[in-house]
Amino acid sequence: MKVTPRITIATGLIVAVAIATWAFFDLRGRNLERRRSLEREGRTVATALRAGLEARGTAAWRDDPAQAAADLGRAVAPWRVSLLPADATPLEATLDQIGRIETLRDAPRLALPVEDGGVFLVALPIREVATPLPDGVLVVGMIEVERPTAHLEAAAREALIQAILVIVLVSGLATVAVALLARSLMSRPVAKLLRGIDDVARGDLSHALLSERDDEIGALANRFNEMTFSLRESRAETQRQNQTKLDLEQRLAQTEKLATIGQLAAEIAHEVGTPLGVIGGRARSIQKKSGDREVVEKNAEIIAEQTARITRIIQRLLDFARRKVGHVERAEVNLNELTLTTMELLGSQFSGAKIKTRLARAEALPRVAGDSDRLQQVLLNLLLNAIQAMPEGGQLRVETSAVTRQRPGLELAREQPFVRVEVADTGVGIPSEMRDKIFEPFVTTKEGKGGTGLGLAVCHGIVKEHDGWIEVDDAAGGGTIFRVFLPAVTPGAPGAPGAGSAAPVVA
Repeated sequence: MKVTPRITIATGLIVAVAIATWAFFDLRGRNLERRRSLEREGRTVATALRAGLEARGTAAWRDDPAQAAADLGRAVAPWRVSLLPADATPLEATLDQIGRIETLRDAPRLALPVEDGGVFLVALPIREVATPLPDGVLVVGMIEVERPTAHLEAAAREALIQAILVIVLVSGLATVAVALLARSLMSRPVAKLLRGIDDVARGDLSHALLSERDDEIGALANRFNEMTFSLRESRAETQRQNQTKLDLEQRLAQTEKLATIGQLAAEIAHEVGTPLGVIGGRARSIQKKSGDREVVEKNAEIIAEQTARITRIIQRLLDFARRKVGHVERAEVNLNELTLTTMELLGSQFSGAKIKTRLARAEALPRVAGDSDRLQQVLLNLLLNAIQAMPEGGQLRVETSAVTRQRPGLELAREQPFVRVEVADTGVGIPSEMRDKIFEPFVTTKEGKGGTGLGLAVCHGIVKEHDGWIEVDDAAGGGTIFRVFLPAVTPGAPGAPGAGSAAPVVA
């Protein structure tokens, strides 16, 4: 129930209870006053009649009390008069009347008002002067004047009906008046405020309320306008901060990419030296044996193979260097193919560092939605970190798999399909005190060894942009395991491109 009907109903009930309380006491007072008036009238009538009887003497009524009472009753109608001698017998009077006579005989100056059986009566003693008695009077009889109380009950019923009508009328008018006032002063302003709140909930912060009154409702309108203004400012500031953060992340990603390119260039320069030496040696051999056609053709074939090898190495570096950093272009990515090409790109580093690699690609691996270039940067950073964590050589395992699980921190959410990429090494591992900080910018475990502390931060940001997450754990035989989880799109059909064999590729 809304506030306005509640206030209206409560006000109507309060007014009704208040008027009913007033009517109760008023009716009781008026009934009491009518009974007192009836008693005063009865006393007055009885006193006047007794005075006449006492003046005329006992003989005037004692011979025929019934006739005398009838004559007096006609004079004081609607009162009915009864005259009883002091020595009345049960045949002449009721037991109650005899009891009243006895009481008045003992108290000759007393008046007895009695109400019984719907009749009100006043009994007075009829006296004679008797000097021998202590009080100087003698009770010779009793006069009673009585009247039915039906008119009192009728008056009480009429007053009750009038009171009920007044209660209903006043309560109804008060309820209607309060309902109109509440609707004008409360319901309409609150409805405007609710519409404004609904607009804010839908994201429209341009809604403003006019402060029409200087009261609590007006204060609410002012507070609402201040709140929407603060929300607009906060939204603008959040957008500015998000844009600044995005720009910073892009710069960090570009910086890490340049560092990776530099590291790859140094390794590739060393790798290119070997085929260049072969080419130089074969060129000199051709020069010495230019007349031997067979030797020249063989050396030329070797030179062509080594040149193609150098071209492939340089092309891989250029492909990686030319890839964009910034906006994520969504497409379906085959992580089986991506892991294979990335490990081939780092083949010389693995050989030079005496690291044995093992690539296990799951069959029919679902594809993921994302940017293959940025996902390759994540794999490159993880693989380079693994190489640096094994300065004396070791083993590196890369494995892809399809899993179904809940997102971390969302225990009540339903399980979803994800593609998992594991990168496990047998290196020095990560100290436990740094486990919670390794994804923060400029945090590195390679102080003084060329580490920038940006690689894992960039990886975390890229994976988060792809609606995934990274987990880190200790390997069973020593070293570290990084697990990258990305939402799966649709399961790939058997034999689809990149759905490799379950047999691992070992380098």
